[in-house]
Amino acid sequence: MTVWTAFRHHAERHPDHPAIRSDAGVVTYGDLRARAEDLGDRLGGLRGGLVALDTGDPALGAPAYLAAARSGVALMPLNQDSPPRHRAAVLADARPAAVLRPGDTADLDVVPAAGVPRTGLDEVAYLLYTSGSTGRPKGVLVSHTALADRLTGLAAVPGLRRGQSMLAMTALSFDISIAELLLPLTVGGTVVAAPEEARLDPEIFAAVVRRHSPDVLQATPSFWRLAVAAGWPGAPDADLWCGGEELTTGLAARLLPRSRRLWNVYGPTEATIWASAQMVASPGDVALGAALPGSGLCLSPEGEILLYGHGLALGYLDRPGLTADRFRPRETGDGVRLCYHTGDRGRSRGDGRIEFLGRDDDQVKLRGHRIELGEIERTLETHESVSEAVVVVSARDDPARTHLTAFVVGDGVDVRNLRRWLAERLPAAMRPARIEPVDALPRTTAGKIDRRALR
Repeated sequence: MTVWTAFRHHAERHPDHPAIRSDAGVVTYGDLRARAEDLGDRLGGLRGGLVALDTGDPALGAPAYLAAARSGVALMPLNQDSPPRHRAAVLADARPAAVLRPGDTADLDVVPAAGVPRTGLDEVAYLLYTSGSTGRPKGVLVSHTALADRLTGLAAVPGLRRGQSMLAMTALSFDISIAELLLPLTVGGTVVAAPEEARLDPEIFAAVVRRHSPDVLQATPSFWRLAVAAGWPGAPDADLWCGGEELTTGLAARLLPRSRRLWNVYGPTEATIWASAQMVASPGDVALGAALPGSGLCLSPEGEILLYGHGLALGYLDRPGLTADRFRPRETGDGVRLCYHTGDRGRSRGDGRIEFLGRDDDQVKLRGHRIELGEIERTLETHESVSEAVVVVSARDDPARTHLTAFVVGDGVDVRNLRRWLAERLPAAMRPARIEPVDALPRTTAGKIDRRALR
C-alpha cells in the first residue's frame, strides 16, 4: 500500500472532484492523476533511487510525491532557505539521481544530478534532513509502510473525511507538510494550496483562509502566536492542529475561541509526521494525548518519551551507529518493542496521560540550580503584555558571566514592571538576568523558533 494506490482509488471513482484548490484555480483528481503519471513516466529507470524536489510550491509537491510513489523512487524535498554550502552538503550526502525543478510549464522538469546516484531505497517513501542539523547532515528515512500507516491514523484522529479540505502552507522540507499534501488526497479530500508568503505574513494567511474556508489548519505554536498577535479572528468552522513545539496554556486560551476544535499534536520526524493527538477541551487541559492508531507512546523509567509502532522511520541514512542508539528495544507495557528515543521529557498525570516537559537540552544547571527554561517561558507568556517568550543561556563559555536572557514579544512591554511581576512568581535562580523586548523572534524554515540565532 502506497500513497499512490490510495490516491488512484479516489481518482478512478471521482475524477472531477477537486484535488488541489488555490488562488490560481482548481486541479481535479483526474488532472492530478495525469500529471503524476506523466512525471512518473519521466522518472522511469530510477526505481530504488532518490530524487530531490527543489520547489516550495505545494501544488507541485503533491504530484511529485505521487509520481515518486508510483515509480518506486524516494523523494527528498530541499530546504528553499538553505544556504548554498548546507545545500551542497545535503546533496553530497544524499546522492540523488535527479532533481525536480519547476519548468517553463506548470509541471516539473527532471534534471539529472551529478555524481554517482544512490540505489537500494525501494522501501523508502521519502528522505528528510532534520532541521537545525550541524556538521554532517542527518537524513531520516521513512518507508512507504510507515507513511501509509500514519496517514490512516491521522484520517481517524484528529480526522479528515472525504470531501473535506486541509490548508497546505508548511515548508515542504518540514515533515508536517506531508500531512497537508497527502492526507486529503488519500481520503478523497482537497488540498488548499497557500502561497509561500502565507507562512510569514499573517495577513496573506488570513486572506487565504477567508477565500477557501479549509476544514483543517495546521501550524506550529510560533505561527499561531504570530497570527493571533496580528489580529487574526480565527476560523470557527475549522479544526486547528498545533504541533512542532509546546502548546502552552496561554496559547491554548487564545486558540480555543478561534476554532471549532483545537488539537495538540506531537511527534518528531523519526516517528513520521505526528505520533499522538489530543483534543484540547480547556486551556489547562493540554497533554500529549493518546498515540495515533497503529502507534504507541510511553515513558522510560528516566522520564524520556518513547515512541513505537508501525509509524517509526527506518533510521538514518548511512548512520548505523546513530540509528542503533536512537532506535532500541525497550519494555513498553505492551512488551518489549523497538522504540524511538525522542530526547523529550514527560511525566505521567493522574489521568494516565503524559504531560510534555520539554527537551533534555532545555534543562540547564546554573550555579548549582537545575532550571527548566520552558517553565520560565510559560510563566512569562502568562503576563498580559507578553505574547511570546524564549529564554536562552548566555555566555555559556564563561562561568563567571553565564546568565539567563529572556527575549519577549509583546505590546508595550515594560521591563521593570515585568521584573517585579516575575519576582512574585519565580525563585531568584530562575529569573532572567536580562530581559530583551523584540519585535519578533527569528524562525527556521519549519516555522519554529530559531534558538541558535538568539544565543
